[in-house]
Order: sequence, then C-alpha cells, then structure tokens
Amino acid sequence: MIPVVLRFWLVAALLLSLSACGLWTRDTTESPAPLPEFTAVGSPDTLWSRSIGRGADRSIWQVKPAVTDDLVVVADSRGRVSALDRNTGNPRWENRLRAVRVSSGVGAGADIAVVGAMDGSAIALNLDNGDEIWRTQLSSEVLAVSTVAGGIVVARTNDGRLHALDAASGTVRWTVLRTTPALSLRGVQVPQMLPGRVLASFDTGRLLMLGTTRGNVLWEATIAVPSGRSELERLIDADGHIPVYRGVAFASTYQGRLAAVTLDSGDLIWARDFSSYQGGDIHGDSEILVMTAADSHVWGLDPRNGGDLWQQRGLRLRDLTGPVVIGDQAVVGDFQGYLHWLSVDDGRILARTRAGSGAIVTRPVLRDDVLYVVSGNGQVSAIRARVGHD
Repeated sequence: MIPVVLRFWLVAALLLSLSACGLWTRDTTESPAPLPEFTAVGSPDTLWSRSIGRGADRSIWQVKPAVTDDLVVVADSRGRVSALDRNTGNPRWENRLRAVRVSSGVGAGADIAVVGAMDGSAIALNLDNGDEIWRTQLSSEVLAVSTVAGGIVVARTNDGRLHALDAASGTVRWTVLRTTPALSLRGVQVPQMLPGRVLASFDTGRLLMLGTTRGNVLWEATIAVPSGRSELERLIDADGHIPVYRGVAFASTYQGRLAAVTLDSGDLIWARDFSSYQGGDIHGDSEILVMTAADSHVWGLDPRNGGDLWQQRGLRLRDLTGPVVIGDQAVVGDFQGYLHWLSVDDGRILARTRAGSGAIVTRPVLRDDVLYVVSGNGQVSAIRARVGHD
C-alpha cells in the first residue's frame, strides 16, 4: 500500500525520472478509516490557537514550530515568519521575507531562528526582533533544518547533501553528500543534534553519525537494502523521527526495516521488517517504543528486541504523524487536523481534539508538557500534552 501522502505526483515523478525527492500526495485505492468511536478518559485542553498565515499542501511543506524558553517561532509558505509568546500565543514580532517560499524549518537556538526555502536558501533571523541576520545559498531546495547547537545549524537539501552552517555568520563549515536514488518519497529526516555529533538518515536506507566540527563520519550503518524490480518497489527512504534512548537509536525506513543501533559505534542490536516514513518515540516512564507505520497503524514494541506488544489499527491510512510519547500516553496528528491520544500500555484511543482544519503538517513539538502543533491551513496551537491526569 502506497502511503496516504502519495497520489498524482507519483505519475509525474516517474515520467520525469526525478533524480531527487519525488512529489507525492494521497493514494486513492483505499479510503482512510473514519474517525473511530472510543471511550474518552479526559478532554484535551487547548491553551491557545493562532493563525500564522498561509500554509501549503502537506506534500511540499515541511515546517515545524521552534519552541524556545519564551517563544514559538513559526513560518507560513509565503515567507512570513512569526514569533508568538509561548504562554499566550500573542504576537511578539513578524518578518515577511520577500520573494521567499518557505519549505522547511524552523530551527532555533543561539539567539537565531532558521528557515529553509524552495530556492535553496537558508535564512537566519534574530530571535529578539525578527531582523534578518544572514542568508546563505545552498545547492538545492532545503528540505529540513536542525536545531542550532554547538555553534552550527545543519540543513538537508534535496540533492542528498547535509550542510553545516555557522550560526553566527551563515558560512558553510562543511558539507556531506550521499547519493540519492532515482525516485524517493517527498520529505527527509530532520538532522538530530547530539552533543558533539549529528545523527542523519538518507533515502538509501543508511544512517550516519557525523562529528559537528568537521563533518567527519564517525560511523555509518545500513538499516535496509532496496529490493524489487521497479523504482517504486525499491523505495527505502529513512525519513522519520529517530528516537534515542539509553544509548540506542531506533531508525526505520519505508518498505524496509526498523533497527536498533548503538550510538557509540553504529552496531546493529536488532532489526525487523517494518515500513515507516514517520518514525517513532519512546519515554523512560513506559519503556515502550511507539511507531507509526506507513499504513498509519500505530505499534507498541519492546525496545529490547523489537517484539510486538500491541497494534492500533483504527486510524488506518489517516496519514498520521510520528508519535510524541509523554509518560503513558502517545499523541499523533492526522490529515484532517485531529490529534489522537493513545495509551502506551495497550494502544487504545484515550482522547481526541481538532487542532485545525488542515492536515497536521509535522510531528508536534513537546515542551514542558505542552504540545505545539501546526496544521496545513496555517493554524498553530498549544495543547496540554496529557489527558485524564487532573
């Protein structure tokens, strides 16, 4: 089953023989599951909600909010970057970037916020007032922007390159290239900043750990190997969020595998057949790995060996985001703007609310037990992360 985010762009991509990420929307061979009935254990509490401008089709807009101590920084597809008060949602500043179509971000840290654009530029703004600090032209469309850490921000471009940019000046410190297949899913993993290291995955099903100073490869691991006769059958993109827990990274690929890999050496602990382009999450309170599969089934797995613990099938093909796990609950967003709370213990649905009329664009951001969510119609919301704990 082709993921829900695929449709007519598949035909276009095949005809054009794209050498980079293909463009995808929903497959219509099977309808998404209707909203399932359930017994609620509590009511989600929306703290505030604001319109931040014009969103875009989910297949080409991969913008997430950046959350700092006091701000939520968001961007719309037409180049308007806004900073909202984290507690109230009230506007702090706004910058309308001229002739910019924002495609990715927002990454924040070290007093800057960074967005990526379709024309290949990475743009940094001052967190205090929104003024543009620097603009760096990269090799192709910017599909993902990391947080800012260790004096750098890492941008992933459409041609398979990782660019480490100096946070103060925008100067490119280093670039790492990995070949891209002839056809791949639209979207990439956001490079994850670890102390002194960068964890990144690629459309070839490989996982890399890089040093932040020089971009040197500390280790490289194969999560999945492409198989099949057609380019479509050989898709093995590793695009989803990679949870890190107790020195282990849990990386997944589309039409491939889920694997547990040691952070120190890249050694494989276990691997199993699994298809996911959204990834998963894990929390120390539950010690259960929660994964969103390509068909939008949500799985609870044993992180020690990858064994099945439960599966929630009621949200099938609803184009779920990767989960955010908070204690004994997991939250996923869907293509109609709904957030669903699941029990980490058994996968049952606990609660539901609608954050916006558009699709939940990216995995929600968790900060201090509050979820910050962006929907495709340009709505950003702050919602308490847990239900039924009052």
